[in-house]
Amino acid sequence: MSSIYDTNGKDEPVDLPQAFRDAMNFTLSRARALSAPTEAIRHKAEDEIAFGHINIDDDGITSGMRLVVTEPALEVSAEWRHLKNRFDTAMHPYMADITAIVDLRHQAHDIKLKRDQQLKAIELELSQDPKFGNIDENYHRSKNRYNDFRDKHLNRDAQMFAKTKIYWVLLALVLVTECFVNYHAFNAFWGVPAVALGTTIILGLLLALAAHQHGELVKQWSYLFAPSKSPGDKAGSWRMFGLSTTALIIVLGFTGWARWAAAMEAMHSQGVGDNILGSVGVVQVNPARDVFISLIANLGAWMVGVIISYVGHDRDPDYMDITKQYHVHRKIWEKMQAVMKSRRQHVVAAADKEIEDKERAAETRSKSVRPQLDMLNQVSIHDAAIEKEIKDATDANVAVYKDVILKAATSGKAKLYLVQGATTRPLSATDYHRMTVHFSPSSDLIK
Repeated sequence: MSSIYDTNGKDEPVDLPQAFRDAMNFTLSRARALSAPTEAIRHKAEDEIAFGHINIDDDGITSGMRLVVTEPALEVSAEWRHLKNRFDTAMHPYMADITAIVDLRHQAHDIKLKRDQQLKAIELELSQDPKFGNIDENYHRSKNRYNDFRDKHLNRDAQMFAKTKIYWVLLALVLVTECFVNYHAFNAFWGVPAVALGTTIILGLLLALAAHQHGELVKQWSYLFAPSKSPGDKAGSWRMFGLSTTALIIVLGFTGWARWAAAMEAMHSQGVGDNILGSVGVVQVNPARDVFISLIANLGAWMVGVIISYVGHDRDPDYMDITKQYHVHRKIWEKMQAVMKSRRQHVVAAADKEIEDKERAAETRSKSVRPQLDMLNQVSIHDAAIEKEIKDATDANVAVYKDVILKAATSGKAKLYLVQGATTRPLSATDYHRMTVHFSPSSDLIK
């Protein structure tokens, strides 16, 4: 263990473990002993009052108070300072490493503060940008409305299948099925494949859209035609129902007529001229049957579309619209947050790397002086506790002493004088009551 000599000029070496033990053996009870009984302080103050003339310095301390209260506190503090200084002297060879450790930890703390400031700057930039402000406002407004609807619907999710791409793919399959059902009849009727294909697609679209609208109206009927709805809203729903039904009637009517005409044309073509096969080579054509089967197939395709639409829609169209709006605004908001999150992560990652390096360096250096560092921490805590005990005991004694003097000055038993250098002037009891007694053993010892 390294040792050096005490700074008081003695030849005795200052051993660190011994200096540490001496400092820690200075117990708090030594400082608490300064707290004198109240009656004893009162008697000492009354002895000073008996002179009738009391001098008070700029710190609010009287001659008797200094003798009875502050001088004993200075003695105890000086005793502790001596032990503390011996310990500090013994610690001196290790202070370079300890100071470096403290500096590294301070640097890590400064990096944390700088990181927090940068994060606040990013948040401030985000809040002050009008574009980001509008996105944030739209998101929170739509979120609040969405939450209100969730509460209204007992926290269930809206049925949003009709808003997805798969829904429209299924309706497209209904259209394709309709084309397969009707193309042959239209081709036989028109005799031109391009015209037949165009007619098939147009009627397939009409049937798919009619199925979509009918399924939506059936699912939302109780909402669209509720008593609370205005006549105008109800009229709009009836118009949509009428248009969809008209489209369905057009599809069924035209396809049925085309199928009937195609069947009649087939019968006519078979009845013209001789057939060497006789009745064996004739395909039996039944117009009524063909039309009926065609209508059943078209109605089947329409029913499939209606079921898909019914399942895909929510019974409250407003809930669907609010949910859709909320999802759109949330997606935009999350994209914005992702950009800012990336910047925040970069700042945090860069700062954490520096902090980790500083803390690792501090930890490495602390390993070589860990016992000394533990001693220093214990003595520092002990020092703060002793200084507090000395101050608390002294403040309590001063308060009692000052109270006795104030009562004596108020009753006229003694006169107070403020001493400032070579001058002396009278001091009222009120002015002395307002004065704060300034006494710090540590600072007084330094003086």
